[in-house]
Amino acid sequence: MVNTDAGHTYVASTAKPSPVAGNTATSAHAAGLTSGSSAKAGFWQTLLQGGVPAVDWDRAAITAGVKAAEILLLYLAARVAIRFGSRAVGRLLRSPAVRMQPRRRDTMESLLDNVLRYLVYFIFILMALQTMGVRIETLLAGAGIAGLALGFGAQSLIRDVLTGFFILFEDQYAVGDLVKINNVTGTVKTIGLRLTRLQVWTGEIEIIPNGQIQQITNYSRENAVAVIDVPVSYREDTRRAMDVMGQVLEEMRMESDDIVGDVKVLGIHMLRDNDILLRATAVCRPTRGADVQREAVHRIIQAFAREQIALR
Repeated sequence: MVNTDAGHTYVASTAKPSPVAGNTATSAHAAGLTSGSSAKAGFWQTLLQGGVPAVDWDRAAITAGVKAAEILLLYLAARVAIRFGSRAVGRLLRSPAVRMQPRRRDTMESLLDNVLRYLVYFIFILMALQTMGVRIETLLAGAGIAGLALGFGAQSLIRDVLTGFFILFEDQYAVGDLVKINNVTGTVKTIGLRLTRLQVWTGEIEIIPNGQIQQITNYSRENAVAVIDVPVSYREDTRRAMDVMGQVLEEMRMESDDIVGDVKVLGIHMLRDNDILLRATAVCRPTRGADVQREAVHRIIQAFAREQIALR
């Protein structure tokens, strides 16, 4: 259709939209809405009716059971590896080819046993995570980033490990030694890269982080010297009293395996208000000084009583 208005010509289209095409588009749109609505309605209707959407629970249970069994087998294998590894380390250190002092051997055995235990359990954790579907590569990459973030928090752990390494490398003390660490006196039970365990004379176990060790006194490396102090009255002959002390200590040296060196009566050590303090010494085995001291004082007091030498 052509219209002419003030010299301009307009062409108007007389074409009508096809009813078939319109109906097709509308039908497709309606079908999409209907199918989506039906799916959503079916899902929510299932939940509202107390049901659960279709899941293959049998297959999921079997998969979980298999993974749990695999992790259990890995754990048992780790325990077996630790036990046989510890025995192998013990046999190796006790073999004639390895010449090592007993206390040093016990220390190295304790340390290697701890390292073996940490290593095996670390491998077990990685394999268990892999069994559960965790990607180890991603985990290790993330651990590198996390390690940087936790670096400041791990400073104490690093200090403990480094100090433990130098304690073992320099042989500062060993398992079985009587030591005093940070004013705690006891027998060394175990030495690890991170911790040292002492058993005090009352039986308690003191656990000391290696990084906190400031001062060490080892009583087990050299022979000990027992210092024996006994009082005597001002009324008594001190030379006679010293002769009696010497006789008692000489008898002890002949009888006891704890005294391994000379016994000496040093003489007058101190003039006190009510008595004179006499002093003697005896060289004895490491860690036996206190026992020798107590026994010597007991015997000297008995000898003074027999000789009628007054203490005060």
